[in-house]
Amino acid sequence: MATPTIKNLRTVGRYAVGVDWSDGHDSIMPHRHLRQCCPCDACLATPTDPGGDAIEVARVQLIGDTTVFLAWRDGHETFFVAEELRTICRCAHCIGEPNYPITGR
Repeated sequence: MATPTIKNLRTVGRYAVGVDWSDGHDSIMPHRHLRQCCPCDACLATPTDPGGDAIEVARVQLIGDTTVFLAWRDGHETFFVAEELRTICRCAHCIGEPNYPITGR
């Protein structure tokens, strides 16, 4: 099955990006999670738990309907294609708990 396209991006508070998908799915991606999952060679080579300016987004841009660009306040830049972004969604449905969105665990 093909990965859905991205219909819209939106700011969710000060700490997350919302993604509206063409198949009706809705993802809320915390900035910290997006930075930890950055697919660039530098981040893959030295994975860290970022903080401070590293998890503050200066700019978010949808490129076409399949790519998201994030400019971080520390100068780093991240590109996610739709497939990568959908794979890291941690909503209840995507992690296998569609009936229990808040588990308390």
